[in-house]
Amino acid sequence: MPNFRNILYISSGNDEHQSPGFRKAVELAREQSSLLSVLLIHPDIPKEHESLKKKFRNYLNHDIESSMSAVMKDMGIEENSIHTSILVLEANQIPPAITIIRHVLKKDHDLVVKDAEPVEGGRGFKGMDMTLLRKCPCPVLLSRNAPDTAATSRYTVAIDPESREKREKDLSLSLLRLADSLAGNKGAEIDIVSCWEYELEKIMQYKAWISISQKEIDNSVEEYRKTHLSELEKLILEAAISTRYHIHHMKGRPEDIIPEFTVQRETKLLLMGTVARTGIPGFLIGNTAENILEKTACSLLALKPDGYISPVRPE
Repeated sequence: MPNFRNILYISSGNDEHQSPGFRKAVELAREQSSLLSVLLIHPDIPKEHESLKKKFRNYLNHDIESSMSAVMKDMGIEENSIHTSILVLEANQIPPAITIIRHVLKKDHDLVVKDAEPVEGGRGFKGMDMTLLRKCPCPVLLSRNAPDTAATSRYTVAIDPESREKREKDLSLSLLRLADSLAGNKGAEIDIVSCWEYELEKIMQYKAWISISQKEIDNSVEEYRKTHLSELEKLILEAAISTRYHIHHMKGRPEDIIPEFTVQRETKLLLMGTVARTGIPGFLIGNTAENILEKTACSLLALKPDGYISPVRPE
């Protein structure tokens, strides 16, 4: 399980008191005795106002400090109990996501936290968020405000037990153990979701070229379901989860099932992995993950497999 020791929070420059991401970053920093750095990237200042640059940066720095103090006081946390630092940078005509990733590489941050950018309809991620999900070398937590109406907080972790490589299995174990750590500290519960499909089922049902009964098809599908579930249960057992959890072994495509599942279960946080199977550095998990992300309405914590290399180069 990732043990976050060097957290980077990305400030939007607005009141951090209204930021669910900042509260989560502070909460994690306190729980794991982590360093907490705050990074704010502001737009380029026109040359004709160059003289105002230092004054503007000081203002932004002071504003962040004031907001941080107010949030920590509201959360009942002593300021000196968390080691924090603030960095204000000018964009310098570089996309903010690239600057963030370079900062992660330079300072060896092990978690990036930010508020998810607002999107029409409240589902999906865009712009900077998608770039971070694709290219940031460390886990990324995109936080959203959510009504606290559920009787029990729920964390959903999406798992594929059919690991093709050791690093994929290790990633699944990390997701399960991280969900256990996060949910257990809050008295929450974990929903473990794994989707399955027997790819030959539709082909086998097309009988123009093969003689096979519906019973034989059903038996093959059931055998695959049992095997898939067995592998999932083995993975969960190996993860040694102590938090109360529920297994949801669901037939269908993950991109159709998982986003709707998180809505129905009022999920607080979705944990999922990004796996590059193409060999292309920085390639996201593929169409399946892209489609899930496009429909996701809750907060997201995305992990990458060991050995992932970002296509963004350090400065």
